[in-house]
Amino acid sequence: MNIYSAKNKVFNYLTKVQKSNLCSYIASFVKKHYQKEVSQIIELFIENEKYYLEINSSRFPWLGEFICGEEFLKDLELYIDENRKACFLKEKQKPVYEKQKAFAKEQRKKNSEFKLSKQPPTKAQISYYKALCKKNNIEFSLNEKTSSRLDFKNAISTILEKSKTSDKLEILSQLENVLEK
Repeated sequence: MNIYSAKNKVFNYLTKVQKSNLCSYIASFVKKHYQKEVSQIIELFIENEKYYLEINSSRFPWLGEFICGEEFLKDLELYIDENRKACFLKEKQKPVYEKQKAFAKEQRKKNSEFKLSKQPPTKAQISYYKALCKKNNIEFSLNEKTSSRLDFKNAISTILEKSKTSDKLEILSQLENVLEK
């Protein structure tokens, strides 16, 4: 059985809206406590709901008539158990999912770079590159007609990194001079 078939089998005495809200809440509740045993989660859930019902602050005021019923408790146990299994499964699959995400990100970057390598540079890129070169006293090494957008992007990034590190070194030397005085 999976979470979806379990959802169809439980809480069928509630309205569709009530069932949907309760199932959603139970799923989020189980995600917080899935490391505990099913009986502990049930106990904690019922304790919380009884408390909120007592102080008239429950999300589910209609739950008062069902919370101690045997059918409700069986449904609750089944649904919590299935949600708990889903949480453990998701936890097991997390490393694979993370690898897939990293691979997809790398592929998007490669596709973007390939696309940029086939396009001519923009006027803004060219002027920004020239301005950075003048500011940092660097000779223009890229040709506007033969270089791609990617070439300009990489050159600009390199210049910015160099200027950032030189700025850091300059600030450090100024601090050392101040400390020596």
